[in-house]
Amino acid sequence: MKKLIWAFAALYLFLFPPFNLDNAYLRSDRFDTVTVSRNESVWDIAGRYTVDGKQAKKLTAAIIEVNGLTSDGAVRTGQKLRIPVLVKELPPQMAER
Repeated sequence: MKKLIWAFAALYLFLFPPFNLDNAYLRSDRFDTVTVSRNESVWDIAGRYTVDGKQAKKLTAAIIEVNGLTSDGAVRTGQKLRIPVLVKELPPQMAER
């Protein structure tokens, strides 16, 4: 039983590291609100915002944390979720005369 508990603890720490310093989504102050559709998961919702697998994993973790979901990310149809959004900052441009 102890081995099983340790395995789950290790898996949790791997999937949801306690220090998400590299997760820009957790530092975002802009959010979209979405309503969960039938048979939709947090991963599916993250896929609407990015096609990059690594970013989708970070966004999934952020959605779970921001919305206070259980670690498995379980959601129900009709549930409203706040989705952290990253805004790309454009470099300053010189005005033309």
